[in-house]
Amino acid sequence: MNKTELDRYLREEIAAFPGQTSLLAARLEDGEVLWSWQPEARAVSASTIKVPILLAALELVRKGELSLEQSIPVPESEILEDTEVFERGQAGYSLWELLYWMIVESDNTATNRVLDTVGFQAVNDYAARVLGLKDTVCQRKMLDWDAIQAGKNNYTSLADQYRMYRLLCRGELLDGYLTAVAMDFLRRQRSMDCILRYIPQRVDFAHKTGGLDHLCHDAGVFLQEDGGWFLGIFSWDGPSMDGEKGQKMYLGRLAKAIYDTYH
Repeated sequence: MNKTELDRYLREEIAAFPGQTSLLAARLEDGEVLWSWQPEARAVSASTIKVPILLAALELVRKGELSLEQSIPVPESEILEDTEVFERGQAGYSLWELLYWMIVESDNTATNRVLDTVGFQAVNDYAARVLGLKDTVCQRKMLDWDAIQAGKNNYTSLADQYRMYRLLCRGELLDGYLTAVAMDFLRRQRSMDCILRYIPQRVDFAHKTGGLDHLCHDAGVFLQEDGGWFLGIFSWDGPSMDGEKGQKMYLGRLAKAIYDTYH
C-alpha cells in the first residue's frame, strides 16, 4: 500500500483496538519519522526494560567494574517458576550467560540476578544520564507483585526506546566489542510472534518484546545496509491476558503494513 493508504489503515486499526496504542517508525541515520502515534506516551514496560538493564550492565563492564566472565550464583530460592533455563537448580553462571538469557529467552530469573548485581540505581542513573531517557525507570524486579501493590513499577516510552536503539546502533554508547555483544543478543531474541508475526521475509531485526496481562510490546531495529530503521509498537489496557495471541496479532497487523510500505 502507498503512504496515504497506510495512514488510513493504521488509523482505522488503532481506532478499532479496545485499548491504548503507541507506535513509532523512524530511520536511524537521519532521524526521519515515518509514522507515529503518541510515541511519548509512558507505559508499563514489561520486558522491554531489559534492554536498558543490559546496556547499564555492559557499561559497568566497559568501566571495569564488572566482567562478563565473572561467576554469579543463582540459588534455588531465587529461581522463579516461569524459568525455562534454570530448571536444573542451583549453579553459578557467568554474567555473559545471564545477560544472554535475559534478552534471548527473556528469562526473569536471569534478569533478577543481573539486577542484584548491577543495582537499580546504576540502571536508572545510566538511563537518565547516559541514554538521556525521560520516561524510563526501573523500580522493581521481574514478577515482584508485592512491589507493584506498593506502587513501584517499570516504565518506558517508544520515544525513549528509539533514542536508546539509535545510540546503540550508531556506536555512540559502548566500545566496539560490547556493542557487538549487545546487538548479537538482540538479534537472537526468540520471541518472534509480535512485530515479525506476519512478515515472511528473512529479516535482520534486533529487538525486545514484552508482555503482561492486557499489555503487549515490541520494539527494535530492522538492520539494513542504509543504516536501518526503528519500529516500536506498544499496546496496553487491551483485552488479552499474558500468553494469549490477540494483541500479538494486532501488533503483527500494524507491523506488516508498515514493513511492506517502508522496507
